[in-house]
Amino acid sequence: MPRLPIVPTLAPGLTQALLLGAVGVTALGQTLVFILLPSLGRAAGLAEVQVGLIISCSSLAFALASPIWGYLSELRGRRPVLIIGLSGYALGTLVFGIIFHLGLNQILLGGGLLTLLVVARMAQALIMAATPPSAAAYTADITTPEARTRGMARIGAANNLGTVLGPGVGGMLAAVSLVLPLYLVAALVGLMAITVLLFLPPSPYRGQPADQRVRAVLATGLRAYGDRRFRDLLVTGVVLFMCLALIQQTLGFLFQDALHMSPAEAAGALGTTMMAAAVTSLLGQLLVVQWLRAPALVLLAVAVPAIGVGAGLLWVFDNRIGMTAAVMLVGLGIGFGMPAIMALASLRVSSEEQGRVAGLASACPSLGFVLGPLVGTSLYAVDHRFPYMLVVALMIPLAMLVWRLRGKKREVEG
Repeated sequence: MPRLPIVPTLAPGLTQALLLGAVGVTALGQTLVFILLPSLGRAAGLAEVQVGLIISCSSLAFALASPIWGYLSELRGRRPVLIIGLSGYALGTLVFGIIFHLGLNQILLGGGLLTLLVVARMAQALIMAATPPSAAAYTADITTPEARTRGMARIGAANNLGTVLGPGVGGMLAAVSLVLPLYLVAALVGLMAITVLLFLPPSPYRGQPADQRVRAVLATGLRAYGDRRFRDLLVTGVVLFMCLALIQQTLGFLFQDALHMSPAEAAGALGTTMMAAAVTSLLGQLLVVQWLRAPALVLLAVAVPAIGVGAGLLWVFDNRIGMTAAVMLVGLGIGFGMPAIMALASLRVSSEEQGRVAGLASACPSLGFVLGPLVGTSLYAVDHRFPYMLVVALMIPLAMLVWRLRGKKREVEG
């Protein structure tokens, strides 16, 4: 396909900026949706477990599709897959917002509303899953091996920045209209898709021969989940993000019930709280991971108790300050845990398999959000403290697993 005239003159720094922008707006949209759903669901007449079902189903779709899109980028190129992911996310968010708008105005109700929301969100997740692996693969294509770590770190920083901005933007706009943030995200991601289409040059990576079958790509992508070399790390990452989902998807309801807030007020409070947690996570990554360069196992050893203590505080406190401090501890734990898991997995394979490892690591959040929202909202319907009690309980076996990882490291070094 012929390039537009401006594409060959695009500076390398601008190419990297476009990739980071694509990752950032996707993270912003995802976080914004997560903090809005409890309030949107309540306002539309959905039960807590029904709101959890929406997130669980879409997370499962994302987790299954992510490695497949990664392998399809090997066949069709990074840029086309990236454009598909951004365009699908923009259109899917628009449809999701329209359905919720009809629900808030009581045009759609009950099972029909829930069914359409689940189907729309799953379809969106299947397509938007193309964005993270294609952006990461493109970054690998344009960086030297010596600069690869810094390039991937920038991808992580862009994701964190979107996570920081998403709750704040969503919380402010929710005060005007609960659906307005969804329309804004659709427009923002759509604009990014057009920008990538017009200005991002094709990746220097040459795709595999055209006779490769898509069916083989699908099988190879899904088979990566069964690799025994990463099983313990995959379990650790999934449990960490399942705990995050248990907390994040019930906190909006907790603000409404424990602090007697309206849905709009709870959305704003949750946005501020999650933004504070994202800032804590980002600062932890910058200061401890990048500056102090703490070993991966030390980071995991800190992450597990931080999340456990944060959940314990939510179990105890009934005031906003205590809840915010608790969620900031959880954010710190996630900020330490995810880089540690990616680093440990990367050290177990050769350079030829780094893409597969990155794909599996990026699937951990989605896999955790498959069960987390559904289990959390189900427990919350019984007792609003049960989700946080479960997180505390899960940290005990996870701490034992991290201890075993330390033993494995000593065996390798010996």
